[in-house]
This record gives sequence, structure tokens and C-alpha cells, in this order.
Amino acid sequence: MTTSDPSTATVDGTALPRSTPEAQGVPSGAVLALVERWERRGLEPHSLALLRHGHLVAEGSWAPYPPDGVQLVYSVSKTFTACAVGFAVQEGLLRLTDRVVDLFPEAAGVAGPRAAALTLHDLLAMRTGHRADTLIWRESTPATFPATFLAAEPEEEPGWFVYHNGASLLAGLAVQRRSGERLTHYLRARLLDPLGVPEARWSAQDGLELGYSGLHVPTDALARLGELVRCGGRWQGRQLLPHGWAEAMTSVHTDTSHHPETADWQQGYGYQMWRCRHDAWRADGAFGQFSVVVPHAGLVLALTSCTERTQETLDAVWEELLPALADGPLPQDPQAQESLERRLAAARVPAPDPVEAAPTGSPGVYVHTPTEEVPHLERVEVTPAAGGWALTLLEDGQRLVVPCGEGRWPSDPHGPWTACGGWTGPDTFEAAVAAVQTPHVLRLRCAGGSVEAQWNGVPLTGGLLARQRAPR
Repeated sequence: MTTSDPSTATVDGTALPRSTPEAQGVPSGAVLALVERWERRGLEPHSLALLRHGHLVAEGSWAPYPPDGVQLVYSVSKTFTACAVGFAVQEGLLRLTDRVVDLFPEAAGVAGPRAAALTLHDLLAMRTGHRADTLIWRESTPATFPATFLAAEPEEEPGWFVYHNGASLLAGLAVQRRSGERLTHYLRARLLDPLGVPEARWSAQDGLELGYSGLHVPTDALARLGELVRCGGRWQGRQLLPHGWAEAMTSVHTDTSHHPETADWQQGYGYQMWRCRHDAWRADGAFGQFSVVVPHAGLVLALTSCTERTQETLDAVWEELLPALADGPLPQDPQAQESLERRLAAARVPAPDPVEAAPTGSPGVYVHTPTEEVPHLERVEVTPAAGGWALTLLEDGQRLVVPCGEGRWPSDPHGPWTACGGWTGPDTFEAAVAAVQTPHVLRLRCAGGSVEAQWNGVPLTGGLLARQRAPR
């Protein structure tokens, strides 16, 4: 059922069946070993959903990330865009052979011969022949980007791979132009409602949603997307994606063996999805947002996190979890199941632990010297509040007040930001400020009238904390 707001809907009858891990051939101890390895290596997981044979066998969220909250999934957005293109092709709005110059005729005049030959297929498969991404925001907006793209004559013939946000943006713009709807509008009745995704918010500019990034969805949505692709586009007995489209998304269309990253970047690229070792596929977003599908093992792993060490994250899956899977049910192991559940229930994002009592006197005001990583923060004020502290951050003249638990993440974070911290020395206050609708956490150290600030991963949308939230 579609509502007037395409970001949300009431979705019934789409609950994932639940099972113990062992009933689906997954040792609980292997899942625990995977989680502990991620944490031990500092890969900062934020949420996890694990499916085997279509059953949810493990899930967890690391405080303060709410279990059902939306999170920015960065380039996993591309995979949802690819689904939208599939529907548009099925409905005759688009063809894979459509040339970009015909999709955006107002910009055709700036295209050289190689750019003029590029097709929708080339966009989806990132085989445009460019040696660098054409998406440079300071030079264009979505409304004018087709001209920017077509004016950049590819250095190579079509078939050469470069990771290309500009190509994904154009594919999303083509759907919106031909359908007359934003991506979330277009996908609501076709994909999101039937799949059981009640909330999806997509960043937009010029009234156009950004198909290459900017989608905010719950972790559960990543698990459902992976399961849909694993099952060839079928969902709960219904062919949801067009016939053959899931196979098209996961087939190798472009050779990525020259990719500068390590093994799991070099297995080939489909339609807005990566191939991996072990005959696996993945939807992959910056800072560790994943839907990993291992079809022969009946496995789907959805993960949100904040790390730039993708290969380490995947290696843990291949080495801790995949070899431990059994072909059939395993004997129940209540002790191991309890250990896993207890560990996931206690999971939390690392934050400072106070060791000092709060000093007496007036509230502390700490001045920040702008850095390249945190250019907008001017100062932080720390004042007592119920259950801990209130942090008032001044960014570009705008005040942002964030509740801060004393040595604990608030159990029910209100709004897009929350914090944990306290006094770690006689004159030192430290806190972690989590933007819980994104992967990003800003770490503060206040002492001697000044504050040092550092991101766990510098947001690709810029270092302004107030900007780190889902679109309203």
C-alpha cells in the first residue's frame, strides 16, 4: 500500500521467517567469531542481519544505532537504482540499447564520438571508457550534469572500467525523466512495499534523487534486497524483479581485474553490483555498508559499519563464517546461541569511559581551530543535563544541541544525533557524537579551553555534523 509520502508506507505480510542459526546449518559460534573479529580489528560494525535459506538467524545493532532506524547506505543506493532501471525497461520506458545522447538530447551537442556511442547498458555496467569519474559537483548539478558527462570524452573505448558515480547518477536521472517520478515514488509500489521496506529516504537536488548515493534505509532492507537477488528476483513466491533482471545485475559485464584495490574488487562488475570471490556478489557502500550474497550457500549478510577496510571486512566473512556452514541442520547449541545473543544485545560503538567526577564551576566552553577534516566546528559547550550532559556545538554560526549520556549511550536516542562521554581527566572532557542516520561518529576531546575533533570516517557529504542526517 502506497502512502502520500513515498519515504514511508504500511507494509503487511512480509515478515522474514526466523530460525535458530543451527537449524539452518549456521554455528552460532562462527557468527560470534565473525562479530568479535570485526570488533577486534577496529572495523566498527553498527548493525548486522544474517539470513540463511531465507531465514533470519542473527541480527543485532550496536548502541546507539536503533535496530529499526534508517542509515545512509552510500553506494548501496546504486543497486536500488539498478532495480528501478529494470522496472523501467520492463515497462518500455527505457531500453538497454538507448544512447545517452538520446536520453538527454538537450546535451547531445557537446558529445564527442565516443561519448555519443555510450548506452544505458554502459552506464549500468560502469564500462564507459572514462579513466576518471565525471561527477564533479562544483561544476554541475543533477539538472545540468548530462552536459558535464557528455562533454567528458572517454579516453578509452566502451568496456574500460572505472568506478563511476556519474554513470550511476545518469541512470537514475533517466528513470526519473522517463517515468516522471522520483526514484522513491517509482520504487514504492514496485519494490519497496512488496519487499517490506516501510521507510526509505533519498537525498535530492534540483528535485531529483541521487541514484548513485544518498539512500537511507534500515539494515533489514539490505538483507531483503540481497535475498531478492539471491532468489532470482522472486520474493515470497512472487516474481518481483523482471524475469532475468537479477541475473543481469549479478553477471560480469565489465572486467575489473585492473582495479587498484585487492582481490574482491577484481572479480568483475555487473549492473551496480560487484562480483566477489567464492562465487559471491555484493552491493557495496562507502565506509562498510554491504549486502553480501553467497548464492550456493544460501547466505545473505547485511552489514552497516564505519570502516575503509573493505577487504578485511569481507575476509572475516570468508574465513570465519563461510567454511563453518553446514549443508543441513546442526544439533541445537543453546549455550552458543545464548553467548551470541548476549554479545549482540550488549554491543556498543566505542566511546570514552569517564574516570573523573565532574569539576565544579561554570559550564566549559572549548574553542575549535578549523581543520581540513572538521572545517565547520567553531566551539563546543558542555553543560550538565539529566542523565549526563548537553553538548552545544556551534557550526558556521548555527547551534546544535546533542544529549550526551554519562559513560553510556542514551537508551532511546531522540533525533539524528546522540553522544556518550564524560570527564576522563581532571580537566579533560571526551565524547563521541554519533550521527545515527549515517555511519559517522565525531570524536571530541575538550581540554584547556580548546577542543580537538576527529571523524571515525570523514563524511563524503562534508564535515558538517548538522548535515549528517536523513533528508526530512
